[in-house]
Amino acid sequence: MIFIYIAIGVIALELILQGLVRSFRKQFQWLITEKDDTPELDKNGLQKFFNSSYDPHLGWVRRPNTTGKEKGQKGEITFYVDKRGARKNPHHTGSPLVAAFGDSYTFARQVEDDETWEAQLSEQIGRDVLNFGVGNYGADQGVLRYEKTDLPDEIKVAILGFVPETICRVHSYWKHYLEFGNTFAFKPRFHLDGNGELQLLENPMKTPGHFDRLDEVIPEVSKNDVFYQRKFRSVQFRPPYLVSFFQHPGRHFSLLSALIKREFYRGAGKSNPRIENLPFRLIMKYNTLGSHRMYGEPSSKELLQKIIHRFKDKAVERGHIPLILVMPQLLDLELTDEQKTPYQPFYEKLEGDLDVIDMTGIFKQKEYRTLYIDDQYGGHLSVEGNRLVAEEIKTWLKKNNLL
Repeated sequence: MIFIYIAIGVIALELILQGLVRSFRKQFQWLITEKDDTPELDKNGLQKFFNSSYDPHLGWVRRPNTTGKEKGQKGEITFYVDKRGARKNPHHTGSPLVAAFGDSYTFARQVEDDETWEAQLSEQIGRDVLNFGVGNYGADQGVLRYEKTDLPDEIKVAILGFVPETICRVHSYWKHYLEFGNTFAFKPRFHLDGNGELQLLENPMKTPGHFDRLDEVIPEVSKNDVFYQRKFRSVQFRPPYLVSFFQHPGRHFSLLSALIKREFYRGAGKSNPRIENLPFRLIMKYNTLGSHRMYGEPSSKELLQKIIHRFKDKAVERGHIPLILVMPQLLDLELTDEQKTPYQPFYEKLEGDLDVIDMTGIFKQKEYRTLYIDDQYGGHLSVEGNRLVAEEIKTWLKKNNLL
């Protein structure tokens, strides 16, 4: 009889867990189930993506001559993209000297056009600095955009700027496997062939029509994306959900507890930003720790190193001086008790081959939380944080007799 009661209890727990997960999945994309193997793409959202940013080569990019808005810490942020596809620089004076490529920390989300580190650097040196950063780019996409962008002859310096998490992004082929629910974000990626040489896997979505044949594309994409097995399948809920739960009990318990707590506070009319953001903050923590672990893996580091050296080689070919700029996210600093973060030795070793500015040590010497905006994306740089970046680059330019 006791075995019957145990069986009934297990079945009841399974049904409760399935109900919770499937309910929260509707409002929290980071809880994934078997339905996320081939997700249904929102047609209206997809059409907006095609109109605003889809690119058959890079995956996505800011359209020239466009305007965007987002919610900032102190109100609405408006940004402008000029005819070249670069973010507007109100402080541009003199001929252009620097062109910057990279992710959202290069684009400088959460601050106005005149507050980006590029704009502040322009104001400090009296020369134009072009900002070609794009949100959520990996270093691979930054390099590819640099290679296909026509630049003024006066440009002397090419900067590739990114967050340490780029080591994850360069291994990603479909962001859905790395950032669950980011289903439009297919991208090109490099891999190493048998001789350790870079080979480019082009964006699998070469036309908008490919999105209508998602089930045909997925097998090849999942085979070439590191995170399909490493992350997506590892934490995905599949029947029986109890087995999936106990594969990562700490992660699943923390997330479900945070989501239940948020629902309770909402129902009581007592919710606040801390409670609302708690589930996503947990995800950001897991993602950051995951990127730190990859800096301890030789094969992961080798791919990123080869991509960075490709940037160096292309810059030299074009007569540009290459500079690598590493800008830590807030969690990169908060989650590290040691003197050095797990990724700093990698970039220190790179300095023997090319110039690197890693802002980690500089930020750690400050009250670093004041250098960030506490946004839902893990903390983009504040106006002050962007100013520090600009000052470090100005110092580097002076050191290299470029001013």
